[in-house]
Amino acid sequence: MNKRGNRYSKLYYLFLVVIIFATIIISFIFYKTHKEQSSSSSDYYSSFEDLDKNTTEGKDWRILTKNRKDNHILVTAIHGGGIEPGTTELARRIANIGKYDFYSFEGRLPEHNEKLHITSTVFNEPTLEKMLKHTDETISIHGYSGEDPVVYVGGQDKKLAKSIKRSLEDKGFTVQKSPKGIEAMSSDNIINRDDEESGVQLELTTGQRALFFKNKNLNQKTRSNSDNYTKTFYKFAKAVNEGIKNAQ
Repeated sequence: MNKRGNRYSKLYYLFLVVIIFATIIISFIFYKTHKEQSSSSSDYYSSFEDLDKNTTEGKDWRILTKNRKDNHILVTAIHGGGIEPGTTELARRIANIGKYDFYSFEGRLPEHNEKLHITSTVFNEPTLEKMLKHTDETISIHGYSGEDPVVYVGGQDKKLAKSIKRSLEDKGFTVQKSPKGIEAMSSDNIINRDDEESGVQLELTTGQRALFFKNKNLNQKTRSNSDNYTKTFYKFAKAVNEGIKNAQ
């Protein structure tokens, strides 16, 4: 009886361990799904298809690209133009310095460009999807709220993220780990949908982006003239490029 009892006891505890482990996995999957759905549910449009049906390309928004031969690094600003001001300009500068491929979705509405924001995990614009298929490394530039000049670094490519972080800090920029919600760890995030399935996301506060332009003005007129770009803008772009180079 004792042997049989011990056997049943072991089976009971094994059963409990399996149940607990399964519960943890299911809870984790539910958490990730819920978080991604919550992020996208705040967007005015649920997907690019939805946006495309209800807006006009060339008037409300436009897509800017630059493909360079034999290059497998892509710098993006999917919330560019008036959506997250300053991100298109920075992404383009980084791409030009390093001779990388470039992509930007630009909001061009007179106001309320935030309506054109599509969360990274559901951003499925066809031109970008095609570019990602030929990309080994993706660096995505985003805007984040906050008056203090801070850069948040996220993404699955820890080596590249660490290299860019170090390079920015060496140039005097404040870099912090991404808070919950913008870690860019989801496999659905655009930076993790390239050939290597990993990339880096840089989230720049409003305060940081404002330092890139004269009089800290982020309006379209100021941003459209490169004469209004500050030394801080060029220093930041150069630092990111050096971080990319050092990680290769």
